[in-house]
Amino acid sequence: MEAILNEELNQVFENAAVALILVDKEGRIKLINKAGEELFGQGIVDVKGKLAGEAFKCIHAFVNGYVVCGENKKCPLCPLRNSFEDTFNTGENHYKVQGNYEINVKDTVFQLHLLISTSLINISSHQYVLLTIEDITKERDLQNKLKEREKELEELIATRNKFFTIIAYDLINSFSTIEGFAKLLLEESSSFTTEERESFLQLIVNSSQNTNRSLDNLILWSRLQVGNMDYALENVNIVDLINDTVSQLRAMAEKKNINIEVSLPEQLCLTLDKFMISTVLRNLITNAIKYTHKSGSISINLEEKEGRIQVSVKDNGIGIYKENIEKLFKITEKFSMQGTEQEEGTGLGLILSKEFIDLHNGEIMVESQIGKGSTFTFTLPV
Repeated sequence: MEAILNEELNQVFENAAVALILVDKEGRIKLINKAGEELFGQGIVDVKGKLAGEAFKCIHAFVNGYVVCGENKKCPLCPLRNSFEDTFNTGENHYKVQGNYEINVKDTVFQLHLLISTSLINISSHQYVLLTIEDITKERDLQNKLKEREKELEELIATRNKFFTIIAYDLINSFSTIEGFAKLLLEESSSFTTEERESFLQLIVNSSQNTNRSLDNLILWSRLQVGNMDYALENVNIVDLINDTVSQLRAMAEKKNINIEVSLPEQLCLTLDKFMISTVLRNLITNAIKYTHKSGSISINLEEKEGRIQVSVKDNGIGIYKENIEKLFKITEKFSMQGTEQEEGTGLGLILSKEFIDLHNGEIMVESQIGKGSTFTFTLPV
């Protein structure tokens, strides 16, 4: 068959950058160029005389080892067969018809994305169809990934916008509380007893502290989202880190006469970001204090299990309803509760904590019962 092409035309055919395949009316291969051999993964000796679907190893071209290319009920959907058969039947050429083609290579099914063009040509009084095939699988996969990424970014932006709206609303409420009580004391101070004035001042202090913590968490979370936060791993004795955090928060617990019990080994060193894990501990212990009644108790435990360390903060406070537990770590959900002394919060601390734990390839979990308290546990690799 090669003899029917003159030398110059044969060079053009052989060196074309796309796969060129000459087939007869049955779809049997008569000629194939180098790009076609690369596409098939086989040389001309291996594919000459074979049906195109057979050479391509189409998943529908074989049944129990027998070639049924063109006879399978799926064949009418084949973009390759449809293209060359239509050109034979109508005499019309096709240009870059897109089609998906499933092939079997070493018992693994792959999907190819092809651009198929056809040309009806006459050679020595015989009609053939020249198939021009471009494999755009990589380009299509990349395009799909880009579309998926674009969709993810759109969803992320929408989620963040919703989240910032929620946080802004909470912060406005906190500032309004501070302003309202301060204005009341300024304008009507003489009408209140000393005890009432102290109560108002305490509410102002509490609201200011909660707002300050929320702003700190918001700034940290924002920096984390834009990649503007250093992830500085170092060898840290997590026992000292827990003890230091507890010491910082004991005064807060003592105001509610809450006892904090700590059960820790003498030393346990881990590779972690000290600031991030300290933030997680502070958020969990602060929440435990906030949602525990006066004269309640909090226990903090550290143990090693199956190559991971497990830190738990347990309180005997008000607890969380089961349907609300799933909302705790989602920025799309508006969920926060007042503390036992009407302490406010935005819920951002737990969201931030989860992201910090995720960065350390750890997990954070919650167990809770209404009226009996909650246990927040996070794990870190040793």
